[in-house]
Amino acid sequence: MTVEQRIHIMDVGSKIKFFRLRRNFTQEELAQGIISVSYLSKIENNITTPSLEVLKLLSERLEVDLFEQENESLLQQMFNWYYSVRDGNAEQSRILFQKLEPLITTQSLKTYIYFSLFKARYFILLRKFDEVELELSNLEQYQATFDLKMTYFYYKFQSIIFYIKNNFHDSIEKLKEAEKALHHSTDLDQTEKADIYYLLGLAYSQLMRVPISIIYTKESLLIYQSTYNYTRSAECQILLGISYRRIGEYDKAEESYILAWKIAELSNNQVLQATICHNLGKLFSDQKQHEKALVQFQKSYKLKENVSVLSKLNTIFSIVDEYYQLGDLEHSFNWLELGRTLLEEKEEYKKYSISFHLMNYLLTKEYEQLDTYFLEIALPYYRKHHMKELILKFSERLALHFEQCFKYKKASYYYSLCYKEIK
Repeated sequence: MTVEQRIHIMDVGSKIKFFRLRRNFTQEELAQGIISVSYLSKIENNITTPSLEVLKLLSERLEVDLFEQENESLLQQMFNWYYSVRDGNAEQSRILFQKLEPLITTQSLKTYIYFSLFKARYFILLRKFDEVELELSNLEQYQATFDLKMTYFYYKFQSIIFYIKNNFHDSIEKLKEAEKALHHSTDLDQTEKADIYYLLGLAYSQLMRVPISIIYTKESLLIYQSTYNYTRSAECQILLGISYRRIGEYDKAEESYILAWKIAELSNNQVLQATICHNLGKLFSDQKQHEKALVQFQKSYKLKENVSVLSKLNTIFSIVDEYYQLGDLEHSFNWLELGRTLLEEKEEYKKYSISFHLMNYLLTKEYEQLDTYFLEIALPYYRKHHMKELILKFSERLALHFEQCFKYKKASYYYSLCYKEIK
């Protein structure tokens, strides 16, 4: 069912369908002795409204009160919980979750579905991605009963999971569906629109579709600025900086990072500061200013004391690479070993496990092993997860090596690979 077909309020037909599915009843089992299956189907699809007598009989068979009104106060509390989750307030979100969870029953359609949706978003905040997918999978069977807002949140949270899994095309597809629902809904706040635009900017940026990423990010920034949401404004400036760097607009990139830094410094937000320093490091690295890049990367690492291991690994890899480019192999090895001690046997660590392997072969000048490992392991993984910058980095280095060794066929292959990725 398309978003356009969902422009209706959640009424009694949707309730009946929801509770029938909860009880694992077929339409035949619910309708037997009360109404025809075809008539029940029309009720569930909100084509017709049943009489009070029919409603009472269906209520008795389903063992629920179809006449019960939704608890609007509880719904408002759930939305307040969601806003706390959306803003990244982990402690406040935990307190509200513990308060709300005992109050939720399957006897109330709206509260149950919204609680399940927001629980999925809460688990994203906690990085419990298996639980997120389980919640969304459980909700899938009730999708036909969703109102517009539910549809919006369902697609939005699906898009975030696809993004986390590096499925950026699927993420954009779900965001577009969420955007349609958002367009038709009249009671979602401006922050939701800004959030969707930011997520679209993020996903398009990962696919190196820089111009459209900039358009969406600027739209998001305008809304966040108008609502005085300084933290999210800073995040938009960082994303703009990344986009400008990728198209060689280095002055604009630095300007965006400086604007973001001012906000992060005023709010003493170390996570933002660490992110800005990391991206300033990448900006200087692209301009071959490796000493300046190292200063920023090391500053970023120091600021990441209380952040995730994955974030630390990202900066460690950059430090390893900068020392390599400066010819300081000893320091490069030391940081490489530090990175390896932080690796775990989990899928989300695979990017760094592969990249550290490649750097080790570079540092030990084992180019034949580097060539084999890159083609058989790294390249398929990088391509699958749209990691163009890493493909370019290692392809260029292999091309230069084979050219210097007069192995022009190999060099030509890697230069061709670079060209394809740039296109």
